[in-house]
Amino acid sequence: MNIAAVLVTGCLALSVAGSGVATLVRQPKIIDTVAAVGFPAQHVWMLGVVKLVAAAGLACGLLWWPVSVAAALGLVVYFVAAIGMHLRARRRDVAAPAVFLALSAASLVLMAGVGQ
Repeated sequence: MNIAAVLVTGCLALSVAGSGVATLVRQPKIIDTVAAVGFPAQHVWMLGVVKLVAAAGLACGLLWWPVSVAAALGLVVYFVAAIGMHLRARRRDVAAPAVFLALSAASLVLMAGVGQ
């Protein structure tokens, strides 16, 4: 496994885990953003769980690459949907999900390359 794959995937796992915890503890900024894009408030906990499961998948995937590929692919879909919800709500603050999307895509490409 190459260094870039480990660094990008490790950074993504830590970042997504932090975001997942912040979502589960209902950090006001996250709750405000989720409400502003029209996501149901009673289901916010699911977003935190998805992020934590993805972070665990990325971390486990450092030992067995197919798990990281699956987790990174799931995060790409998640953050594309997040950006879509922002744009649908006519919000221009897509920087955070765009950065997560870029990291997820980079991790996906790097980890998929490990398997070849």
